[in-house]
Amino acid sequence: MAAHSGEQIVSGKNHHDALIGKIYDTSLMPGDWVDLLDTIAGWAGEQPDASGDASVEPLISHLERAVRSSSYIHALEDRNRILNSMYHQMPWPMLMLDDQMQVLECNPAAHRALADGPVQLLADGRLRFRDGELRRALKRVNTMAAGRQVQLLNSARDTLTLLCLPVEKSDAPGPVAHIRTIVWMLSGHHVVMPSPEMLQSVFNITQAESRLLHLLCKLGNLQQSAALLSISVHTARTQLKSTMAKLNASSQVQLVSQAMGHALVQTAQPEQAPPDTEYTMNLPDGRVLSWYEYGDPKGRPLLTLDNLGGAVPDHTLFDDWYRQQGLRVILVIRPGYGLSTARRGMQFRDLGPDLRALCGHLNLCRPSMAAYCGGGPYALCAAALEPDLFDRLGLLATTVPIEHFELDKLDRIHAMFLRLFRRDPRLFVLVGRLALRGVQRAPEKYFSRLAQSLCPGDQQVLNDPDLLARLIRRMRQSHFQGARIIIDEYLRLQQPWGVDLSQISIPVLMWHGDDDRVISVGGAHALARDIPGAQFRALPGLGRFLIYRVWQDFLTALLALPQAAPDPHGTSALHAPSPRS
Repeated sequence: MAAHSGEQIVSGKNHHDALIGKIYDTSLMPGDWVDLLDTIAGWAGEQPDASGDASVEPLISHLERAVRSSSYIHALEDRNRILNSMYHQMPWPMLMLDDQMQVLECNPAAHRALADGPVQLLADGRLRFRDGELRRALKRVNTMAAGRQVQLLNSARDTLTLLCLPVEKSDAPGPVAHIRTIVWMLSGHHVVMPSPEMLQSVFNITQAESRLLHLLCKLGNLQQSAALLSISVHTARTQLKSTMAKLNASSQVQLVSQAMGHALVQTAQPEQAPPDTEYTMNLPDGRVLSWYEYGDPKGRPLLTLDNLGGAVPDHTLFDDWYRQQGLRVILVIRPGYGLSTARRGMQFRDLGPDLRALCGHLNLCRPSMAAYCGGGPYALCAAALEPDLFDRLGLLATTVPIEHFELDKLDRIHAMFLRLFRRDPRLFVLVGRLALRGVQRAPEKYFSRLAQSLCPGDQQVLNDPDLLARLIRRMRQSHFQGARIIIDEYLRLQQPWGVDLSQISIPVLMWHGDDDRVISVGGAHALARDIPGAQFRALPGLGRFLIYRVWQDFLTALLALPQAAPDPHGTSALHAPSPRS
């Protein structure tokens, strides 16, 4: 017995050392986080419940150190990404602003320029503007109400141009996580020398006008520029006035600042801008809410909420069909994703007022709502709490309340995360933070591992190069404010929703894949029984990513629902349709 006990101790120590080693290896190679999750979940499953916190605390301590180490590397990487050598070498005054328009950092040129002038840097980090319109325009950019693209703001009063670059939020700790916008102040500096061809293309001016503007950027003197072009000063003035009119510039200095700014925009612009526009509005409490629009701008409005993590679907795939059907599809971006301002302590029930504000902004009266996956809880709570908001509700592969989870039917990765959460929520959060970094660094590797425990239909989607590329692009686009929101939403799913779904009084259509290995069809059917009159369909052979197969059929069925009052006695189970191939 003693020898056997000794072997167990040695074996246990070796296992413990391997686990600790795996933790620190993952902090350096975050793409391997699934292996760490597997190891810790196995450890959690082996520990007797009676051991309590004593066995967890050392593991928590190592994870916290590993996360700090990973965060430090993360911060260095993101700072290098955001503030690369181009930004440091720019001779213009450069400011880094937080979300309150406080200056976090600025270059020496900014200190000199902001000591006195149209924009001044105060001792407490605030900026004082002589031109109130310019300040309001910068605030709009800084709150992302103006979008995420590089933008130029002009002050004709002060002959000043601000080049603004909204920055993707870093999840790393420290000052880099607070940078919201990088601003360059352009005012008569002759540094960027845009070519005549670029000027002609960008500003739609004539070849002669572009040659003159190029020299003005280089020399700053109209007479010298005219002489080099072998034209009279009178001709040069005529061309200058014509160019100023086309660019809506009130002075030669402003014209040159705009031209140089656009040259920098060509360098600072992201490599590939998204093909669709993210619209924004300001909510009554000052937050920004964003959305995308597809289909016919004058068509029948349909609101939709997306997946947990905001990754799918890519609605551009359905845009032509939306137009053919006369649909105006409005994809609402939840707080914390895209450009929609994060809301501390948000619950599923809190989105309804934002949706109502959006409907008022767009002059929509009781539109239909179709929610997919993680968007379902928000749509259900809004329908229960605000019965006059939608005229009908569709739920495709929706997430369900925790009491309806069939935990034994979860896919492997989600099951391991749930095991960690139940052992100690801190384990879930800490491993989740390493996982987020791993997904950001190596998304293809993550989706490849995820596919292994999903149904064949889901594997087909994730193995399709085009669909996978679209999914990853959407995921990165949605994480503009950082990816920590995903952990918040997963934690939200572990709590009761606190809303009586029996109060829903509009027609509800639910479709769910019967081979969904993330949210089981049994759990979805149990949710349907909580909703008066809900029509439920189980789709054979389909799983979590069924949206690419059945979205058009689903919307067709949803919009054909009669407006009769729902049956208060329960759900109506219907046979599954033939999904699109």
